[in-house]
Amino acid sequence: MILDTRNYQDSMENLIGDIKAKITEAGANVGEIINKGQLRFQRVTDRKFPNGIYLQIAFEAPTTAPEVIRSKFSLDSTVNRILIESR
Repeated sequence: MILDTRNYQDSMENLIGDIKAKITEAGANVGEIINKGQLRFQRVTDRKFPNGIYLQIAFEAPTTAPEVIRSKFSLDSTVNRILIESR
């Protein structure tokens, strides 16, 4: 998950807590959350947004959860991109 915190005023812990709550609402059991910090994008799509905060979130969920999680974050302006992999 890549976060866009340009207009976010609260602490990073509050933002991570909100993200964790939304993923839990989708029926997932959230495990480890790794804040990889602010990293530069390989391909910049917006010159005013050349880097973002990367979060790696491990969770267990039913097969329908990725679709529900994407829909929960589709209108959230603090979440720029989401990639969900199954293992």
